[in-house]
Amino acid sequence: MYISISDLYVPEDVLIRLTDDESSGSINTARADDAISSAQAVVDASLSMQYDVPLSNPPQLVIKLTADIAVYNLYLRQAIVPAEVKDSYASAIETLQNIANGIILLPSSTPGTSVSSSRRDFSRKTMRDF
Repeated sequence: MYISISDLYVPEDVLIRLTDDESSGSINTARADDAISSAQAVVDASLSMQYDVPLSNPPQLVIKLTADIAVYNLYLRQAIVPAEVKDSYASAIETLQNIANGIILLPSSTPGTSVSSSRRDFSRKTMRDF
């Protein structure tokens, strides 16, 4: 995975509130991991248009986008999503669309598509006497 629970930028008490349906007083790591996995699936689906996924060494931008989407996923479980979380999510989705369309290139990543060609059959030299 691109991120772990520690990469989510919400305080521990908020993570407990967002994941602890049983009122145990602790973070339900399975629910947090599900939100992270779902977020990575969204990120990978977008990145796959330009890159081989999953990325072996994700750049900081991908980590942030994954975290923004994962936090949004966690808040969706509670049905009340703060405006700043919605805005971060919308920005992350827009950025992913720009990456998918090749408008934004990831740093230190090689696009997954490659072009190869065979030897030229016709050139100025081979066509000289025609």
